[in-house]
Amino acid sequence: MPGRYSLSLGARLTLLYTAVVLIAIALFASFAYWQISERLQENHLRFLQAKFAEQQTDLREAQGDPRILAKEIFEETAESRPRQYLARLYDASGHVLAETPDMQSKLAATLFPAPVTGSLTLNDVRRQVVFDPDDNDRDVFALATMRMESGSSAQPLYMQLAVGITGDDKLLMHFRQALWFSFLLLASLLLFAGRWITALGLRPLRQIVRAAQTITPTRLSERIPSTTSWPPELREVVTVFNAMLTRLEEAFNRLSRFSSDLAHELRTPLNNMTGELEVCLLRERSDDEYRRALLSNLDECRRLNGLVENLLFVARAESAELALRREALDAAELCGWIIAQLEPTCLDRDVGLIQRGDAQLYADPALFRQAVTNLLANAIRHSKPGSVVSIVLSQLPDGAASIVVQDQGDGIEPEHLPYIFDRFYQADASRSRESGQGTGLGLSIVKTVMTLHGGVADISSTPGKGTVVTLTFPAMDVHYHTR
Repeated sequence: MPGRYSLSLGARLTLLYTAVVLIAIALFASFAYWQISERLQENHLRFLQAKFAEQQTDLREAQGDPRILAKEIFEETAESRPRQYLARLYDASGHVLAETPDMQSKLAATLFPAPVTGSLTLNDVRRQVVFDPDDNDRDVFALATMRMESGSSAQPLYMQLAVGITGDDKLLMHFRQALWFSFLLLASLLLFAGRWITALGLRPLRQIVRAAQTITPTRLSERIPSTTSWPPELREVVTVFNAMLTRLEEAFNRLSRFSSDLAHELRTPLNNMTGELEVCLLRERSDDEYRRALLSNLDECRRLNGLVENLLFVARAESAELALRREALDAAELCGWIIAQLEPTCLDRDVGLIQRGDAQLYADPALFRQAVTNLLANAIRHSKPGSVVSIVLSQLPDGAASIVVQDQGDGIEPEHLPYIFDRFYQADASRSRESGQGTGLGLSIVKTVMTLHGGVADISSTPGKGTVVTLTFPAMDVHYHTR
C-alpha cells in the first residue's frame, strides 16, 4: 500500500534535526582531529630536522671523521632512558658505522625511506608501527633518512633517525575513541531531545487537528478558534481553513436549498399531472375533456423538460464541460433577433419592448442569446400591462460591452437582491407558472453564462418602480478563461 511505511512529520523533523546537528559535530570533530594530527606531525618533523642539523654540526666539528660522530650517537642514544630517538649511521656501501643498541631488532634498515639531500619535509617522513611480542604491545615511530655532508672527499655518510611517537599515536587513538563515544552518546541524546522539541513545536498543529475533528456535516458552523495565539506559520493555515469551512457551509446550505427546491419544482407538475389523470379515470369522459387533460399534461411535460434542460446546462457549466465558441458579435443584431422572438409574449402581456444603442463583443452566440432571452423574458413576465421593457447597448471606454435591461414592474425587495441569482430562488414564490418558466433558474443561467465569459451581472431594483439588470462583457482583447 503506497505510503504505508511513510514517516510522520514529527519523525522526519527529529531525524533531520539530529542529522544536521550530528553532521555539524562530525565536521567540527574531524577538523579538530585533523588540526591535532597536523600539529603533531609538524612537531615530529621539527624534531627530526633539529636532530639532523645537530648531527650535521657534530660531523663538521669532527672534520668529517665518522668515528667521532658514531661514538657520540652511541653514547647519546644508549644512555637515554626512555630513548627520544633511535639512530643509525652507515656509509655508501651500506656498512653500519654506529647505531642505537637493539635498533636492528626493532627497525631494520630496509624500513626507512630513501635518503634525502637538503631540506626534510613531511613527505620524506614515514610512519612505522612495530609490534613487541614481549609485552604484547606496539611502538610507533616516525622514520627519516638524511645524507650527511662530511666536508671532505671521503665517501658520503647516511643517517637514519627514528623518533618514538607512540605517546602521540595513543593520544590520537584515545581522541578518536572519545569522539566515537561522544558521537554515539550525542546521537541518542539528540534523538530524544529532537523528539521532545518536535512534539513541543507540533503541539499547536495537534490542537488544530482536534478542533477540526469536532467539525461534522451537522456542525459546519464550528470554527477553529482564531483568538488563540497560533504560531505565525499556522495562523494563515487557520485563517484559510476557517474561510474554507465558511465556503463549505455556504455550499452545503445552497445544496440543501437546491435539493429542497428541486424536489418542490418536480413535485408540483407531477402532482398536477397525477391529479388530472386520476380525475379522468374516475369515470368516463368526453373526447373534449380527455383532450383538455392531455393538453394540460403536455404543458406540464414541457415545463419539466425545460426545467431538466436548464439544470443540465447549469451542471455542465459548473463542471467545466461546456466548451465556449467565442466570436465577434454585433450585439444590436442579436438583440433584435431576440426581440422578434419575444414579440408574441409581449403582445399577450401588453408590454412594449424597445432597443437602443449598439455594441461589439466577443462571446458564444448561443449562450449570449440564452442569457439575454432569459433576462428579457423575466422582465416581461414581471412587467405591468401597458409598461415598457427597454434594452440599452453601449460600448464602454475600456472596450467592454454593456447590456442594460430595465422593466417597470413591481421591483424586488432589498432583502431578496443578494440571492436573486441563486438557483430556484424566487422573490415572489406565489407567481403564476408557465411552461418552462417560473422555475427560478432563468437568472441563475444568466449568472452562469456571464461567469463563463469572465463578465459581471449586476442587479438593482426599487420596489414599485422596476428592476435594472446590467450585463458587462469584457473587452475583446482580454484573454478569457472558462473557469
